[in-house]
Amino acid sequence: MATRVVPQKIIKNLRYKTTTKPLNSSHPSAAAAVVSLLEKQPAITPPPPSPQPSSHQSASFLDLNDAERLFSAVPTSTLLRSSAVLHATAIGPVVDVGIWAMQSKLLQMGIMKDAVMAVTKRTFYEHFCAGEDAVAAGRSIRSVNEAGLRGMLVYGVEDAHDNEGCNRNLNGFLHTVDVSKSLPPSSVSF
Repeated sequence: MATRVVPQKIIKNLRYKTTTKPLNSSHPSAAAAVVSLLEKQPAITPPPPSPQPSSHQSASFLDLNDAERLFSAVPTSTLLRSSAVLHATAIGPVVDVGIWAMQSKLLQMGIMKDAVMAVTKRTFYEHFCAGEDAVAAGRSIRSVNEAGLRGMLVYGVEDAHDNEGCNRNLNGFLHTVDVSKSLPPSSVSF
């Protein structure tokens, strides 16, 4: 059944990519260099533990060891979706099939296009993008800022093959810069 939906070339490519990838991506000489450096370095004693901050000070810093506090403002459904999306995007063949699906002529028309776009928007887009426009991105940045975190604003543009597309992307970028000016100065970095 899979060969009727997914072209044979992609299936062969998936088998090749999944069976030939090395488990360890580091070069053996790099590992040897680290080991030799560790052997040459004298043992360093850890610094004494710092005094515990008062409750007044603890609210001003981010404790990465306190998972309950870190994720208390995030709904469980969002955490589960984020985990699923990150795991899916870490698997090369899944990404390859997704790219093929997004570029397929079959999935570019009618109800199939609507279904694929709805799934993509509710999963990958909502995970990796702050919003569809600058106003939505501003709302997302404000909510991140209210949680005591900072966001990094990156403007992604679609492929443009003509002057009109380039101008549309430039105007979108300039609008994003204008919206970012309305945010608190410490809430976003570029």
